[in-house]
Amino acid sequence: VGGWIVTRGAGQNSTYYGKIEDIVLAQDYVCPTCDIVTADFPAAATGPDTDQILIGSEGCFGILYSATLRVRRYRPENTQRYSFIFRSWEEAKNACREVLQGEFGLPSVFRLSDPEETDIALKLYGVEGTPIDTMMRLRGYKQGERCLLVGTADGDRDFAKLVARKVKRVCLAHGAMSATGLVTKKWEEGRFRDPYLRDALQDYGVITDTLECSVTWTSLQRVHTQVREFCHSRPNTICMTHMSHFYPQGCNLYFIFIARMSGLEEYREYQAGILDAIQKAGATMSHHHGIGKMTAPWLEGQIGKAQLGLFRQVKAYFDPKNVMNPGGTLALDLPDEQRRGVAGEAGAPAGDKPQADG
Repeated sequence: VGGWIVTRGAGQNSTYYGKIEDIVLAQDYVCPTCDIVTADFPAAATGPDTDQILIGSEGCFGILYSATLRVRRYRPENTQRYSFIFRSWEEAKNACREVLQGEFGLPSVFRLSDPEETDIALKLYGVEGTPIDTMMRLRGYKQGERCLLVGTADGDRDFAKLVARKVKRVCLAHGAMSATGLVTKKWEEGRFRDPYLRDALQDYGVITDTLECSVTWTSLQRVHTQVREFCHSRPNTICMTHMSHFYPQGCNLYFIFIARMSGLEEYREYQAGILDAIQKAGATMSHHHGIGKMTAPWLEGQIGKAQLGLFRQVKAYFDPKNVMNPGGTLALDLPDEQRRGVAGEAGAPAGDKPQADG
């Protein structure tokens, strides 16, 4: 839980339950200059929110040793599972936006794969060669174009059924066909196991890694196109992409690349190129993975000089001798020569204005 909090992480059901900053009620920190203990009121209007200042601090301000979280009833017997296949990425994106802006309730898991990821997912989930696969082909859902949406609805039984029914209505209106909840169950079976393939693949010189960002509905297609163009500029490289955390104003984009590489430097150069592409396209540098040292060179380019200066002032208050997680984390003590994509001196943050997606 501590790592979840200090990196502003998110679980796979965040579309309904929220990211960790929506779940934390109170925290206790030991800092070099003081102790911070926040109160567990459900809400307050007492100035800037200290909890939100500390969430995502990645160990740079102090040590988190206790937290109070909002809890929900665990009612897996009420979970409604569904999956749909769309003919195109465009139809799938539009359906997801309509669901999130429908105001009938939010899905819990909600994951849309682009065509490249969909073709691989249908193999991994055992759909290829089944009657569902045959039906897709007969109805014109073409390989290389079709997109898979898997999801669940949770909470009260009647609420979950309502959300699932509304999601189905929207998806069918955008030309999708149901692939049943069985596909979602297959995804659930492998979602925590598949990442361990990374270690086995490295024994054969194959590298797989993930980079993710947050986008508005307006910037979604631009970011998807430009980042994938860079990923595929390297020959014989797979780039699977999905959205898995949704909001009425936008979503995250999650890029998974698989490539044979000769060494660490090749990997670092390629990874840096992807981060350059994400920033140039106007996305955030992270939605839920945090910043750390790896992404720190791009942080000022996203949030601007003024906001990074504010972070550094908070750091100086809590940790004036820089003993907490030094070495470039959150760009707090990052040397100037390591910065990339830095915004202008006015410090205006990068990205689209959120009201465009209202």
